Amino acid sequence: MVLAGPGVLDRGALDGLRTFAAVQGLGVANTWGAKGVFSWDSPHHLGTCGLQARDFALLGWADADAIIATGIDEAESPREHFALAEVIDIEPGDLAALASIAPETVDRRPPVDNHLYARLAAVARPGYVDEKVPLHPARAVADLGAVLPPGGLVAADPGVAGLWVARTFPTPALAPGEPRRVIVPARREAGVAVRLAAAAARAGRPAIAVTTGPLDDATNTMIDEAAAAALDLVIVVWGEIGDHPGPRADANATAHRGLVADALATPGPSIVQIPIAFEDTALLVQAAGEVVAWGGLT
Repeated sequence: MVLAGPGVLDRGALDGLRTFAAVQGLGVANTWGAKGVFSWDSPHHLGTCGLQARDFALLGWADADAIIATGIDEAESPREHFALAEVIDIEPGDLAALASIAPETVDRRPPVDNHLYARLAAVARPGYVDEKVPLHPARAVADLGAVLPPGGLVAADPGVAGLWVARTFPTPALAPGEPRRVIVPARREAGVAVRLAAAAARAGRPAIAVTTGPLDDATNTMIDEAAAAALDLVIVVWGEIGDHPGPRADANATAHRGLVADALATPGPSIVQIPIAFEDTALLVQAAGEVVAWGGLT
């Protein structure tokens, strides 16, 4: 089994990983910093992992012969979380060369049972089309993926917003050299989602920051700075905003997508407030255990 971290993207090893997996017939799970190494429907894709306590056990890795780890960020996935079998560390830059090993020299067993993907899909798939208000978090995330233009970025603050974005943002396979479409930092930092979205906007990319209300001082400061610089970005606030009020998507479930799309077309920073059914986070906990990313949600 393979665990791919953000270093695969940072070091330009995406082609090497894909060739390695294809030639050797391997399944690849990615940490949330490596979303997009494979499309969701690729036969090599095992799912996004490292966010919750049971992720790696549900992947069946205790039954694996070995776990190949490449490009790992220990802040995302500490070794003690994923080392349920022998771990073989491979530098991302070495993947392409290793792909040339003749596959007939590899002694394969049948793949282990992956229960993680099915459990998470049982939460996400109905959530994507849920019509209730406040919105199912997966519906809110899917809407962002639907309206984000090509080349755009969604950045989410660690915590409940980051959990749902990292878990359920629908990520197509990235092209080699293509910038990430979604970033949820591995470490908590006040105001980081708006800071990352502002940096993307400065580079000319459509940008959305997702955070939770009420907004903290650092986030408010970043919004003020973005306004002073006339940066085109959207700040989506889950829950109550406090300062910086914006339009609310509480009329019906379809209002959210339209408000965000309108905000993306509006010059300068725009804020959209989204009522979210935060209690639905319990569905993820039931599926894969307590959140371990960022030290938990509290």
